[in-house]
Amino acid sequence: MIAGARAFSGRVVALCEAEESCPRCFAAGASEAVLVGLLEDDCAQAERVAEALRGLDADGALFPATVRGRFLSAWVAARLGTGLTADCTALGQTADGLLLQTRPALGGNVLADILCRVHRPQMASIRPGIFPPPPEGGTKGSIRRPKLAVPATYLQKLNAVPAESAQSLQEAKIIVAGGKGVGGKAGFCKLKRLTALLGGALGASRGAVDAGYAAYDCQIGQTGQIVRPEWYFAFGISGAAQHTAGMDGAKTVVAINSNRLSPIFAHADYGIVADWESVCDAMIAALQKNEEE
Repeated sequence: MIAGARAFSGRVVALCEAEESCPRCFAAGASEAVLVGLLEDDCAQAERVAEALRGLDADGALFPATVRGRFLSAWVAARLGTGLTADCTALGQTADGLLLQTRPALGGNVLADILCRVHRPQMASIRPGIFPPPPEGGTKGSIRRPKLAVPATYLQKLNAVPAESAQSLQEAKIIVAGGKGVGGKAGFCKLKRLTALLGGALGASRGAVDAGYAAYDCQIGQTGQIVRPEWYFAFGISGAAQHTAGMDGAKTVVAINSNRLSPIFAHADYGIVADWESVCDAMIAALQKNEEE
């Protein structure tokens, strides 16, 4: 995200919740860090971030389009009286220096370009993985510790339930993704088994998610997550543009589809024209045999 900000401004300030994260922000290209601290209540945290942005008089503000980032950015935009373009898949700059914000619209069938001409800061949340990691720079920069108010607490924490352990799609080196051609939840259970044997993460196309075969947090594409794995196995995925936009950063793509005319093969390094299940079964058998040996 800092890499994206650097393309539009020579001065990039990172808002950090902990001082330990400042060196990483400097290495990514931030010249300054402002410590806002970390509050348990995200509503109160958003109030504090809004106060920090007011003090900076920033021209633009970028947030990660994570579950928490989406919440914080919407609250902050409301407090600052400005607009917010959520889930951007690309950023650009107009001739007069405005931030050009691109996001999927109409169910992901078109891409909309949005400008914030009047209000400031220009705000957007960015899908993780949109920008490639920048080359590491120095780890030093100036750190500011402004005195920020302690906002009222809106929520009371009653209990915490640990999330299921699952590898992040953004961090995975191997992704096994299924499309609507997989046929149902039973097919995705088989893909999940293959994913575990490969030590990867499970992904899905929008069609598979819409059909209820997989959860939304598995969705890859313009309306899902942007990924850059070492290996991407596409089972039963047709290759619609809105999906391939999310996995074109993969180093090696293996496509398995029974239809030799599927667009996914145009994006594949290796293509297998076959029934997806027979290929999946063969891979599972080979990996299990290797484990036994």
